[in-house]
Amino acid sequence: MPASWEEELSDDMLETSLLESSKKEPPVATATFVKESFEKVLALHEEILTSKTQQIEQLKDENAFLKETLLTVQKLYTEDRELIQILKKEIFDLQEELEFTRRKYKMMWNQAIENYSKRS
Repeated sequence: MPASWEEELSDDMLETSLLESSKKEPPVATATFVKESFEKVLALHEEILTSKTQQIEQLKDENAFLKETLLTVQKLYTEDRELIQILKKEIFDLQEELEFTRRKYKMMWNQAIENYSKRS
């Protein structure tokens, strides 16, 4: 029995010492791995910058379109206001003309009635 106990103890000690040694020694990074990592990070950075630039350009185009649209709407609004003023003036003038025509026909009919009355 003592032999098996010593064998078991030495096997356990060996496993424990291997586990401890593997915990203490970090894996060694090679120069190739580091270089590839930096290249990937730089490539991702370039993609992000390109995407950012494209998004900025899209926003500038959208802002230009919105600005142009707003100016067009303002121009149309101004034209509509001018048209409304012209139409209001025309309506006022037509109302005055209609009132004048009504008075004219009223006077004419009154005179026709008076003339008819005088004949009768």
